Amino acid sequence: MSKLLLVIKSMRLRQWVKNMFIFMPFIFGGKIFNANSFLFSVFAFIVFCLASSGIYLLNDIKDIATDRFHPGKKNRPIASGRLNTKTAFISSVFFIVLSLSCAFAINRTLMIITLIYIVAHIIYNYWLKQKVIIDIMIIALGFELRILAGCAVTSIVPSIWLQLCVFLLALFLGFLKRKNEKISLDIDAEKHRNVLSDYNLGLLDQLITISATLCIVFYGFYSVSADLTKRLGNNYMAYTIPFVIYGIFRYLFVVTKNSSGGDPGEILITDTPLIITILMWISVSILLIYNHF
Repeated sequence: MSKLLLVIKSMRLRQWVKNMFIFMPFIFGGKIFNANSFLFSVFAFIVFCLASSGIYLLNDIKDIATDRFHPGKKNRPIASGRLNTKTAFISSVFFIVLSLSCAFAINRTLMIITLIYIVAHIIYNYWLKQKVIIDIMIIALGFELRILAGCAVTSIVPSIWLQLCVFLLALFLGFLKRKNEKISLDIDAEKHRNVLSDYNLGLLDQLITISATLCIVFYGFYSVSADLTKRLGNNYMAYTIPFVIYGIFRYLFVVTKNSSGGDPGEILITDTPLIITILMWISVSILLIYNHF
């Protein structure tokens, strides 16, 4: 039983919040009252939770030595030695195979997207993690694949502007994470992650600013895009832009104040103002999209 609990802890359940992006096509594509779309979105969410947990286990096995230089990661079951690598590897393979099997049973397109996600992150863990800027772009690709997975199970054509917005948001979160690692680990930063030697705080600040700015701009483009305004019959989605601006600014404030940018999932589920902002953004968007005013 103790091994099972350690495996579950290594699955990083809190990080599953990232897979909520799968529901964006369901919500913003006008499918919220379609029971089948909701059910298949839930299935896709479960598939990505299994796949991402399998990847997390592989990542912890690969980084077992370097994680011991990180003040938080050194306490993870694998890095601390409480969970042996053989059990972790078997668990990882099980979750990955199960995710692909479930995806195939639901939708072949979903299986292909899930496979791309898994392969991309395996390549990331064993090679691209050490390539400056590309390392964050691969993480951002994972968020794009979540959007595409949601589209695959709801038969929705994704908005290019919304896709770009999510991609840039992921870049923003990723660069903030690198900055946090650079600051918190100090002289041990390169021992934990070699690519940190190629980053400096000035560069990271610029990349964070550019990503945040473009994310807001592209969300603005999405809110007044021709397809969306034609579908809604108005451009009222533009009134949701302040929620996006405040959400990004609030996240940046929390990270800067508490030096907690190393775990985006933790902030997204623990910071009350940010949670309220996200819920308000979703609620107002639903009201506008489904004409409930």
